[in-house]
Amino acid sequence: MKRLMGVVAGIAAAASGVAAFTVARVQARATGDVDGFLASPSQRKSPIVVAGASIVRGRASVDFVEILRERLPERTFVNAGINGNVAWELLQRLDDVLACEPARVIILIGTNDVQATLSPEVMRQVRESKHLPEDPTIHFYADCLARVVARLRAAGVDVGLCSLPPIGQDLAAPVNQRVREANAAISRVCDASGATYLPVYERLTDLLLSQGATTGPAWTGSWLPGIRSLVEHFVLGRSYDDIALSAGWVFTPDGVHMDSTGARVIVDVVEGWLSRQSSTS
Repeated sequence: MKRLMGVVAGIAAAASGVAAFTVARVQARATGDVDGFLASPSQRKSPIVVAGASIVRGRASVDFVEILRERLPERTFVNAGINGNVAWELLQRLDDVLACEPARVIILIGTNDVQATLSPEVMRQVRESKHLPEDPTIHFYADCLARVVARLRAAGVDVGLCSLPPIGQDLAAPVNQRVREANAAISRVCDASGATYLPVYERLTDLLLSQGATTGPAWTGSWLPGIRSLVEHFVLGRSYDDIALSAGWVFTPDGVHMDSTGARVIVDVVEGWLSRQSSTS
């Protein structure tokens, strides 16, 4: 019995160590983040800030901001992605974004807002844990996003708002109906503010349609695929592309975040907007 208990304790300790290591890696600073940019004595003027949550931060996802740097080395990109953020939290930290004195800001945020609306219990948990002033609804998300854009536009910043990627690949699932509601809200914010709508959702769904992959796999709401993806990536050294392929996903390792295929779709959309901006400026 003592030997068995020792084995169990060893397994528990190993699991705890794996969990702690994985959390530390996924929460590590983004490459070229806001703090690093502001602390740099050789910072370049008029950067492009990319703001959002974990898809932007590029730890649980392939880092599409880094791909933008590789494609457009003449530009300076600042990563303002914070894991788990909702639009309200981006609004609260907007001073840091403005401190970079950006010429343009690209925003991809809302996946966490959508997930927060899916049940009354989740709404309550998110409101309490994030100290939101009201329940996380699509209306509240749109209001926060509009306020973010209004502050940026008032500072003379050009803003591109990315539509939200599908969550899972079953486009008929209730969660993706909610994603489309959020994207309609993003479109309305653009129409009202002069921000530019960047069609990330539309390009990703085109990709799914081209591969006949619009009916699955579905996102279940479970955290397990995300945890599995992070452990396999950070502990076992597997690429997000390999994880996605083995799970049957087209552009995501876990139904939410991006592999290199998804990241490059986002980059294509953003790069197209930046090119159009440059040609008209």
